[in-house]
Amino acid sequence: MSKERASANPPSGRHQYIREQLRLHGRVYAGELAASLGVSEDSIRRDLRELAADGACQRVYGGAIALTPNRHGFLQRRHENTERKARLAAAAVRLLKPGQFVFLDGGTTNLEIARALPEQLPLMVATNSIPIAAALFGQKQLSVLVLGGSLNHQSGDALGTTATRMLDTMRPDICFLGTCSVDGELGVGTVMADEAAFKRHLVEQCGHTVLAVTNEKLDTASPFIVAPLADIGTLIIEADADPIRRAHLEAGGAPLLIAG
Repeated sequence: MSKERASANPPSGRHQYIREQLRLHGRVYAGELAASLGVSEDSIRRDLRELAADGACQRVYGGAIALTPNRHGFLQRRHENTERKARLAAAAVRLLKPGQFVFLDGGTTNLEIARALPEQLPLMVATNSIPIAAALFGQKQLSVLVLGGSLNHQSGDALGTTATRMLDTMRPDICFLGTCSVDGELGVGTVMADEAAFKRHLVEQCGHTVLAVTNEKLDTASPFIVAPLADIGTLIIEADADPIRRAHLEAGGAPLLIAG
């Protein structure tokens, strides 16, 4: 590579370009970046290592994937994208049948699912989420079980040994799992270790796991793995999800349901 071409693509400029590609597409490939920027793949791999160290992405085979934007607490996120989450919730509740035992995991999308439960639909509902339990209060067609344990003030969920032991006594027909990120290759993830441990156990206990996820979480990664995408029974995504990201999810093996 000539000095003139190298100087036209200094590391700072390449980093900015890679960050923008991650924002737009969620995933980048070292070979494609090298061709676009006119540098060697070794230079790109070094760039990706540096960006990963800065928390901008996670290295994967052949390239990198964006980290989840879902790093704020529940109290802030509950006011974000409420209309989009409500459309996902409307699709989610259509999966339910009278008399089912349903587990609602924590998360702001699952809060919208709790609010969307039809008033005439009798269910037994368990949750470890304090905000979701509060939203279910007064819905007399529901039998509600609230898990106890250590309260995580960021998520609003009861976690830890007590919550896990209570979950051990349950076999829900269907659960709505909360997540911070989802990717066809890396699966479902979250940003806290204790939260990931509880969610992994929840997937093991449930007959059918449903994940409703907004567009910004697609093709992103989190520090802690919950489950491979193949363990998700139904993945509900938005109708305007990026076609390339949708193809990545389909390759991961989860049946997709498109929210109208």
